[in-house]
Formats: sequence, structure tokens, C-alpha cells
Amino acid sequence: MAKARVSKSDLNSIFAKPAPAAAARSTPPSSSSTELSARPARIAASREGKRGKLVYLTEAAEKQLTFIGAEYDKTQQALMIEAVNLLFERYGRDQIA
Repeated sequence: MAKARVSKSDLNSIFAKPAPAAAARSTPPSSSSTELSARPARIAASREGKRGKLVYLTEAAEKQLTFIGAEYDKTQQALMIEAVNLLFERYGRDQIA
């Protein structure tokens, strides 16, 4: 099932710089641990039981990854899963990503 394409105007609104913050608040936000622990953790079902890994790419590599995703109608997540599985295969491990 193909994802709907995002128009350029939608991308501009997504990546637009946020408006300047309002002047000083009357009371600073509380940073107590009880407030943070009281919030329920919201984990997407697709991320349940999984851990994130971060990779830093050059701008050219990031663009190339984006273009490959667009060309083959795959998300960057799907491309990275494929890449990790190929790496596992190369080193003789099970493709479990």
C-alpha cells in the first residue's frame, strides 16, 4: 500500500521555523520528577519492543537515502531495516532487524 505523497507546501509548513517564544512566563515550568513519572509513556505500536539507534550521515548521504526512498517508494525506516539486515547477512548473522 503506497503512502500518499506530501506536497511541497506541506513540507514547508513542517520544516518552518517556529514563531518566537512569548515573553517571560509568569511562573517557570516545574521540573519535578513526580510530574514526569505521572505521564503515561506513549509508545507507537510499531515501536513496541524495539530500540532506536542514531546514525550521523553526511548531507550527501542523507539526500541519497531520501532519493532512494522516493524512487522505490520506501520509508527511511524500511531502508535502514534493509541495510541492517544486509549487514547481518554479510557477517553471517541472522537477519532479524
